[in-house]
Amino acid sequence: MWIAMSLVAGVTLLGFGVHEAMIRRRLRRGGIGVSGLVVRHRRSSTGRGDAVHFAVVEFVDERGGRHTFESGSSGVGGLPVGGRVPVRYVSDAPEHARIDLTGRRIGDVALPFMGGGLFTAVGIWMLVTGR
Repeated sequence: MWIAMSLVAGVTLLGFGVHEAMIRRRLRRGGIGVSGLVVRHRRSSTGRGDAVHFAVVEFVDERGGRHTFESGSSGVGGLPVGGRVPVRYVSDAPEHARIDLTGRRIGDVALPFMGGGLFTAVGIWMLVTGR
């Protein structure tokens, strides 16, 4: 049971990483850069009672349409409410906008890949060793 759970978790996280990498690649190639405004932070509680925060960002597209999205990664360091952040979006899919900071670009792709690789490796190790 633990083997299957580890492998499923690993493959799922790898899938999230691939999905985010594809979105980031599309944004890098054909995305439009604009300035966004952090309008609030959404607080979410974890099962252990800890809280994580997600920046909610608003931006205006090239047609004048107003869009709001939530950062896909937690943490609001350097993203105060009322502060400006660089945003990147594709004109035909503004709902896939992302905060365009180097740390966010790397973290949003690297963390799922690292977690997925770890869970997958542990599952394979357990499968091979019979544990």
